[in-house]
Amino acid sequence: MTSQLSQLFWENLTVSVSVKDDACSGKVWCKFSSKKCVSTFTILKGVSGYAETSNMFAILGPSGAGKTTFLAALARRLKLTSGTVKINGHDISKETMAEISSYMPQFDALPSALTPREYMSFVCALKMESNCSALGRKSLAEQLLRDLALNECIDTLISKLSGGEKKRLSLATELVTQPKIFFLDEPTTGLDTFAATCVVQSLKLIASRGTIIFCTIHQPGMTIYNAFSHVLLMADGRSIYFGTLENATDFFKSQDYHCPINYDESEYYVNILSRRNRSETTDRNIELYRAFWQSSLSKIPTVENTKTIFRIVPRKKSGWFVQFYWLLWRIFLQDIRTVSDNWIAWFSFSLSAIFVGIFYIGANSSTQEGIQSVRGALYLMISEIIFTVAYSVIYEIPGGLVLYLRESTVYAPGPYYVATILGLIPKAIFKALLFTIVIYFLLHLEFRLIDLCFYCFCTMTTAICGIAYGMMTSSWITNVDIVTAIMVPLDLLLLLMAGVFYNLRTLPIYLTYFKYMSMFYYSTEALSIIHWSKIKNIDCPINRDLPCLSNGTEVLTEYGYNEGNFWWDMVGLLLLIILMNVVGYFGTKRRRESRSII
Repeated sequence: MTSQLSQLFWENLTVSVSVKDDACSGKVWCKFSSKKCVSTFTILKGVSGYAETSNMFAILGPSGAGKTTFLAALARRLKLTSGTVKINGHDISKETMAEISSYMPQFDALPSALTPREYMSFVCALKMESNCSALGRKSLAEQLLRDLALNECIDTLISKLSGGEKKRLSLATELVTQPKIFFLDEPTTGLDTFAATCVVQSLKLIASRGTIIFCTIHQPGMTIYNAFSHVLLMADGRSIYFGTLENATDFFKSQDYHCPINYDESEYYVNILSRRNRSETTDRNIELYRAFWQSSLSKIPTVENTKTIFRIVPRKKSGWFVQFYWLLWRIFLQDIRTVSDNWIAWFSFSLSAIFVGIFYIGANSSTQEGIQSVRGALYLMISEIIFTVAYSVIYEIPGGLVLYLRESTVYAPGPYYVATILGLIPKAIFKALLFTIVIYFLLHLEFRLIDLCFYCFCTMTTAICGIAYGMMTSSWITNVDIVTAIMVPLDLLLLLMAGVFYNLRTLPIYLTYFKYMSMFYYSTEALSIIHWSKIKNIDCPINRDLPCLSNGTEVLTEYGYNEGNFWWDMVGLLLLIILMNVVGYFGTKRRRESRSII
């Protein structure tokens, strides 16, 4: 609930950022200097103005004018160097602005495997107050889709929608909370004239219901431009003009700028403000800026009754478990519908299992020659599961980052992270079981259900640990190439601790503790214990000159494993899963704190 919003004011909005000083940073001494080679660059330079209920502002200007920065600053998504944003004459905080407004960035981020009906159900369930019934949420979702002319494609996959339909669906998701102020960054970019006109007409309908709309527009065209009630023209970080479209025509005529008949008026204004000749255009823009602010058109009204404080009652957001349920629902629905999209990855993994199977056919644990073969098969199974699962996570997770950032006000990082992990587990376990069954039947002539269960238990735990490993690394670093470059030496260190390439009995004391950080060590030892503890006798030829290992216990001892460590290995894997997931969660949470879509 909110009290009546009648006027929005922005006064002297200034945004400055620190940038690298190119002249300084190129010098060698600067790299060793304690002083940073930075300078201050002012993007917004004291922008002021006001808007009233149902105003629909088109924010125009040449590239680099500060349009998007102004939009984000007005929405309180950027830290202001100076200036204030007020409602009904009272300062408004960042939290209050977030409660009463919606912000739609330039790029659409939508779950492609869902339909508009399904996605609106998801958004309504998480954005609307918990006391709203399922029927009420469904009714609102369908009403918004009808208002935005999406009823004909309500059950079509989002991936098959046109650009204009996707844009209108994004609008619908932002209107669930019935915002008093709506900020949009270039909603018509990339759309054809008809689709762009449909989007703007939808905005006009929204404004008619009492919402203030601010919209940056790039090359709008006369039809779209005339749909707006007000225009704000910017250049060089300054507000050259703000007010009605009619007054804009009068103002530029008063400055001896007459738009030719049948010429796009918006394009004409932008051309005037553009930098063809930098010094000449800058002087002209400053003259226009001064002329406007000295005219009566720039007068900002005063609020008559400043005693009326603008108050809001914060919406009661959905709980942790509600968010978790709907996120898990969306993830599983997407996985079911896109299972065939990753057929190459599944084919590659199946081919690896077949190749390993062909190579190790006939490996016999009861012969001296078969010991090395069996050890190799067990190690290959563990390494293939870990690498396949971990690296698939690394390549999959960044794809959902844009949607995760886009939905920052919809759900918290905690339920998102847990749901994502649980959504990855079924695929990882299926891969682990596929490889495990192939290897088990290669190495065992006699089938024992309990042995197979232990095999599966070990490899499934390993697969889950691989997920945690992939999430931990990919959550902190955005660039996949950098992640893989870092993981290569890390993987090498962890592999050396597995006991396959290096005898753990001869491991130096200063390296001993590293093995307790290696999932390869725990998994390989546990799987080796499961297999070799069942081998009671190994043949030793009479004429063999080399030492013989007579049973599975001796094999384990020879390679530095302890037969009584199985459950300790499982505990070690569990602790690694917990530790890496905690690190991964904080990395995921940090993504929202350090990055946002503006």
